[in-house]
Formats: sequence, C-alpha cells, structure tokens
Amino acid sequence: MDEIKPPKDFDWQYWINRWDRMQERYLVRRAERFALIVRLIRETQENISRVLNLGCGPGSLMVPVLEAFSNSEVVGIDFDPTILLLAKARLSKFGKRAKIILADLRDKSWFRNVPKTIDAVISATALHWLMPDELETLYHQIAKILNPNGIFLNADHVGSDFSPIQKAWEKHRQEMRNQEGQGNADDWNSFWKAYAKTLGINIDEVHQSSINKWAGGVEEGLPLAWHFDKLRESGFSSVDCFWRCDCDAIYGGIYVKDNNK
Repeated sequence: MDEIKPPKDFDWQYWINRWDRMQERYLVRRAERFALIVRLIRETQENISRVLNLGCGPGSLMVPVLEAFSNSEVVGIDFDPTILLLAKARLSKFGKRAKIILADLRDKSWFRNVPKTIDAVISATALHWLMPDELETLYHQIAKILNPNGIFLNADHVGSDFSPIQKAWEKHRQEMRNQEGQGNADDWNSFWKAYAKTLGINIDEVHQSSINKWAGGVEEGLPLAWHFDKLRESGFSSVDCFWRCDCDAIYGGIYVKDNNK
C-alpha cells in the first residue's frame, strides 16, 4: 500500500479531538479506565522502562502513560496506517520516547519487531477485533515478551454467556451513554467518512487492504472466566478483574516466568 500523505493544511489536533469525542460517545467513563491502567502499572512495577500498547490507534492511551512515567519508552502497535497518522502527530512532543509500529496482531510474527524488556502490555477497546483463537494465541505471545512480574492490562468489552444478563448490560450501557450527552459527536461510520474525505482517500480500499480477510471478532466480548482461563494457561498469575461497568472491564494479570508454563 502506498504511503498516505495528508494535505498540507491538515489539522492534526482537530481530528485527534474529533476521534476522542467519538470514542467517548461509545465508552462510558473512558478517562477513568485510562487513569486506572496508569495507576496499576505504577503500583505493580518497581521500574518502568518500556510499555507496549496493543491496538494503539491515535495514541490516546499512550499519552497518559508517557506523561506518568517520564523516563519510560512507550511502543504502540496498530494495523491501520490512517489512524497512525494521528498517533505520530499526537506523540511527536515525546520525541524518541514514543515509538509506533505498523503491524497486524493476527500475524503471528508481529512481536518480532517489538523491543526487548517490556514491563507492561496494555490495550483499550482493540482486542475484541480478534477471534477467540487469535486472542488465545496473543496471550501466549504477550507472555513471551513480558519481563518477569510484568503486567498485562486490557480495557475492553466483556460478555455474559447468559442472554438476559447481556441484554441488561447493553441496555444500561446505552442509558449511560445517553446521560453522558455525547449525541452531537460522530458515530463510528460518520467519523471515518469525514476523515477519509479530508485525507482524499477511499477508506474502504485502505481498510480492506489493512484488515485483509478479517473475519470479525467478538464485538461484545467474551466472559471474564474465558479470559482468566486463557491467561492462566499462558503463564499469568494474580489474574483478576480490576474494574467493571456492566459489559466493559479492565482485566489482566502478572506474568511469572518461572511457573513452568
């Protein structure tokens, strides 16, 4: 795919703000999630030299981590070159401390491009794009690149295997969204349509190339019990849910290298 070059008068900050507002339309208490991830990293890791953000998008989660740990490097990975344009602009003020990698987490070789010594692996509302078998593989890969006692944290959708509970969660989530008053923000499709028009590209063609036979993930998430089992099988201990709001949660665990997993 050819390099995407924005117009000379492209307003980075405007589109970053527009993305964040669109995300806040869908993700209730989004800032609270980010703040808790930062706090959990600080309270579980003695030294923070490098953090890896999977599915980093435009760098929304990378910013508070870079600000909180002033001597650390934060590496972001995403498969979408159009959204990484915003990440590069947003993170430029951090210089060499912020690194961006264009890679697809479904490609089993993605982690070969990641620097060694990772203290924390984090993600926010990205991994639900993966199918269950892909996510299980990803957990094993994360264990391979984390330092001993490193932490993995994922803020994402989680589901219930009991339909009435799932429906109740989704109903309450929509009620909270309505209370947040984000009705004038873009929805997902309208953001991408406007963004692509400004870039002068066919976003469907770009996404078809980058997604490449994507079969669809588990949009509403898998039960926490499923994640806990797969994380333990991958070598994680102290697996837990650290925050929850109906069908959204922050879950993860500590990787213990000498547990014969």
